[in-house]
Order: sequence, then structure tokens, then C-alpha cells
Amino acid sequence: MQAPHHPEIQKRPVLSGLDRLLADTETISHLTRRQVGLLTNHASTTGDGVPASKALNDRLRDAGGRPIRLFTPEHGMQLTAGAGEVVDHGIDPLTGLQVRSLYAHGRLDDDATFGAIDTLVIDLRDIGVRCYTYAATAARAAHKAQDQGIEVIVCDRPNPLGPGADGPHPESDRRSLLAFFDVPFVHGQTLAELLAHSASLLGTESPYRVYAADIAGPADLGWTPPSPALSHPDAVTAYAGLVLLEATNISEGRGSSVSFRSVSAPDLNALSLCDILPVWETGFAAAPAVVTSMRGDNAGRPLPGIQVWPQRGKPQKPLSLGVHLLSWMRHEHADFAWLPLQNEGSGAAIDNLFGRSDLREKLDAGVSADQIIADWH
Repeated sequence: MQAPHHPEIQKRPVLSGLDRLLADTETISHLTRRQVGLLTNHASTTGDGVPASKALNDRLRDAGGRPIRLFTPEHGMQLTAGAGEVVDHGIDPLTGLQVRSLYAHGRLDDDATFGAIDTLVIDLRDIGVRCYTYAATAARAAHKAQDQGIEVIVCDRPNPLGPGADGPHPESDRRSLLAFFDVPFVHGQTLAELLAHSASLLGTESPYRVYAADIAGPADLGWTPPSPALSHPDAVTAYAGLVLLEATNISEGRGSSVSFRSVSAPDLNALSLCDILPVWETGFAAAPAVVTSMRGDNAGRPLPGIQVWPQRGKPQKPLSLGVHLLSWMRHEHADFAWLPLQNEGSGAAIDNLFGRSDLREKLDAGVSADQIIADWH
């Protein structure tokens, strides 16, 4: 006797805000009658992996609309520019469309930036940490657009770190592109939720709408590196802690195969660091490694270091990991040094990156990492 046939149950695909916008025929019809601008880069894709620049341009073209105008944040449309590097205007190779950089000087250029568009669509893949510049760029762009009466549409995406927050808010006098929002360092919000903190987006006469993403199960959307140095999912998990090393003379591995997954420095006692790291109970493990970074004073030089990774089944506390690393380096690594600000006057780079000076001040005064973290909570 033949067994009964049971058709496969089709799971509903996990959607980003971009997928929902593309499927909204009423809005697409509306946009065909407008000049659309899109702030994005190739890290933002549909569920099928098509970059937003191509997906939206093709959708509007097929519906009878005009070619869109492209804008891009730090790292550029193709994510080839390094952190802090000037991003030039250029051409999107997928669409042949011109791209205007919003990171030519780390800020929006002038009042005429969005003068030729009627609608600005924003789709950027944020990673849940305050100093990551995509969300600040998106907020500044949205403010600028609405000041000019331009409609704004935000295509939201899940926060890869989830809804949990950690760390203090920035000091009011240290607000910058790295500390644009008054939120914890690990903020636990999506891009659209962050933009909701921007008071000028509320109560405006210019239309503003959000296309939500499926928040649960972000891994189902697939892995796409959000920026050049975050080439592995574990790097995103560790970023909130290891990014603090960028304000020191200790390397976080940028430019190596273990970027934001390693710690290295000349004469580093890697075995001692590996022994102490599990005691901190941050949800990360480590092993000794030789790391060759391609940035900084030791570019191209193999250095003693450790490789770190999240321990499966344990909650990760990346910011706690970063503070413990700074504390250990401050007391155990003789050559440790804070880096100065570059091109922004006097001061320490860590104060600008973290949005506060008390982290550095407490570490210099000998306050323990555990006490610093407890004070935040």
C-alpha cells in the first residue's frame, strides 16, 4: 500500500523592511511619480541577496519609474573604504548609477545634498553599537531631507545583537558622529527605533514612514558583512568590546583574517591573557595566536596575540570583555598607551569613541573593570 503523500509545509520567508517596501504595490506606484533617492550600500540586500540599489531601481523601472539616485555612508557603496577613510563620489557597478558619498568629510556636505529628490529611502545594516556610524549618518540624512520637505522612508533591519542594552549614555558635551544618540553604548535597538529618538523627525509635515523587519531570527536573513572589517559573524558579536582597542596602541586585528576577533601587540604575554580571560565570565573564549594586521605602526609584522570567539550556549558580554581587556592591558602590558585624537584638537581618542571620559579616567586611577561595569548598572 502506498504511503499517503504529505506536502511539505512552506515556511514564510523572513523579511527585511526592504522586502516589504518592494512588495507594497501602492507605495511603489506612488514612488514611480517621484524622484527617489536611496541611502544604502551593498551590505543591505533583499532576502534573496540582491543589493538594495539594484532591487529598488529595478522594481521602480519595471513599474515605469525613473532611475533612482544613490547615496552612501562610511565605507562606500561597495564597502571597500577603510574606517574613517574619505569616501569619494562614484558609480554603482550593479546599476551604473552615480553615487554621492555622505562621508566625504564625515558629515553631510551642504544644504543642497538632497535638493534633486522627492523621497529619501534609507536602508542600512546597523550592528547595535553606538559608535558605528551608519545610524548617525541615517539620522542626519533624514533630518536634512525633512528640513527640505522631502519624504523619508526607512527600511528597518534586525539588530544582530538583539534587544539587550549595555553601558552608559554619552556625556552631553561629547556628542559626535560616534556618539550621536543618547543611548547606551550597546543600544539594543533597530535603525528605525534609533531614528525615533530624533525629535525633529516627529511632528513634521514631511511624510515619514517605516517598513518593519522581522525581528526574530535575524540569522535567517543570511550573513552579509556590514563593513569591511566585520567579515565574520563573530566579529560583530565581539565588536562592542574590541572596538575600544582602536583608541589604544593595541591591535584588534583590523586588516587581518581575524579582524575584530583578535588582540595583539609587540611583546604581548598572550598565554597570561588567555589564562585570565575565562575568569572574566564574558561569554568569550580565547587561544594564543600570531596575528598579522595590515594597519597601524606594526602593519605586516607578525605579532603575539590571542584569537577570541563567542562561547556557544553562553550569553555574550562584549562591552565587559572590552573593559576587562583595557584594564588588563593598562596594568599588565608595559607598553600600553592611549592614542590621542587625530585632527580634532587635544584629548584622548577613547573619550571620543566611547562618548565619555570617565572610562579612561577610572582605568588610569586603578578602578577595577568589575567596579566600572557595576557603576554603569
